[in-house]
Amino acid sequence: MTMIELSHLTFKYDEMDPLILDDQSLIIDAGTFNLLTGPSGTGKSTLLKLIAGLYPSFTGIQTSGTVTVNQQAIAEMIPAKRAQLVSMMFQNPSEQFAMQTPREELIFTLENLQVPVTDIPSRVKTALEFAGVTAFADRQFTTLSGGEQQKVSLAVIVALNAQVILLDEPFANVDPAARRFLLAQLTKLVDQHGKTILIADHDLSDYQARINQLFILDPEKRRVHLADDAEAMARFADFDQHQHQQQPLLLPDSATLEPVFKLHNFSVGHQSPLIIQESLDLFANQLTVITGANGTGKSTLFNALVRLQNYHGSLTWQDQQVSKQRRARYAKQVALVFQQATSQFLNITVAEELAMSHRQQVSSAWTTTRTTTALEQLNLAGRGDQVVYSLSEGQKKKLQILSMLIMGTPTLLLDEPLTGLDLISEQTVLKLLQEAVHQDGRTVLMITHQLTNVAAFADLHLNLDQQHLTYEASL
Repeated sequence: MTMIELSHLTFKYDEMDPLILDDQSLIIDAGTFNLLTGPSGTGKSTLLKLIAGLYPSFTGIQTSGTVTVNQQAIAEMIPAKRAQLVSMMFQNPSEQFAMQTPREELIFTLENLQVPVTDIPSRVKTALEFAGVTAFADRQFTTLSGGEQQKVSLAVIVALNAQVILLDEPFANVDPAARRFLLAQLTKLVDQHGKTILIADHDLSDYQARINQLFILDPEKRRVHLADDAEAMARFADFDQHQHQQQPLLLPDSATLEPVFKLHNFSVGHQSPLIIQESLDLFANQLTVITGANGTGKSTLFNALVRLQNYHGSLTWQDQQVSKQRRARYAKQVALVFQQATSQFLNITVAEELAMSHRQQVSSAWTTTRTTTALEQLNLAGRGDQVVYSLSEGQKKKLQILSMLIMGTPTLLLDEPLTGLDLISEQTVLKLLQEAVHQDGRTVLMITHQLTNVAAFADLHLNLDQQHLTYEASL
């Protein structure tokens, strides 16, 4: 039985914009697990939002074609009815939260669906357990990591109990173990409950044995096609060849490296400590990669380093207590690239955002010519007049990183900078960060769960485990 059908669908965002989808026809059967892949910024999220009925209701122009779900025209359905049929998890989970804690969010969601009051507690409990978020169900969203927020967003989707589930990069910020757990849970929804799932993802890990169909978006044709068995096998084989393989790295030599941060009898956390560190140096002029499971305190550490989080003990920057630094002066020395790109933007268009970064430069390393070259490398050239919020999540991330590099802050902390990027974009970003360290003499600390080829660009590796940070001799 057909669950989702696109018939000769053509869509673009504005009259003057190029087509995103051109004469798209597609069929997805009920009770199947489906994967959609393709380069960053080519329309995967747009396709999901068209199926969810969000476009063209809220933006864009559908010049022809139809979208039906369960043989019903999705654009003609009222939102309450549509939500019971199709649910969608956005790439940025924080955009979907209206309440302060996961439990409150689930209750609010079910109340809006007019679920009987007596049924709500059991459905909340089931959703929390499904996504493995019971332990932090009553914590404030502001204290949750990006990966924890993605798990909560998935719990909300499960609580909705819709027939069709659309997930946009649902594992971008989760650690590998959590990814495998959640994929197994989603498989149960298909096999045991007959749900139809479509996931847009760049990372093909762990999908091959689970999905029924692989769909590929061709940016030149502006069209998605169903991969046959040979093409699907080739795609997975090619991805496996690019999978992360651990490589050796040197341990830091304190005799030759200069510390930029020093931690001594240091602890930081929320209700309880997440990190307890007797002693640790973070070194200048190095690209240091920080790894660890979701919710262990990596982002909390970065917040402490930039004075957004209180800490106990001693944390010094250039031998001066971070807590005593003048904020305006310190911000010109140490900057945080937020996990959510839109939190960093202050202007409307791409050109305005870049122009502001040039005006705020603390060094002259980034010339206009260098910026133009980087825009071409990041596939952002020609988008100067585009509204930053209309970019894809991957494009937003690349613009965010470029803007922060242009400013030239000596120490740059990047929280999950590879989220939403395809492999080519990842390599381009990592090369720019490496140049910032070895060509411009800057210090880069980077949190990431996506480790494919990262070791080729990293100088040092710090792993956070059991409340303790330790330098590792491999990555």
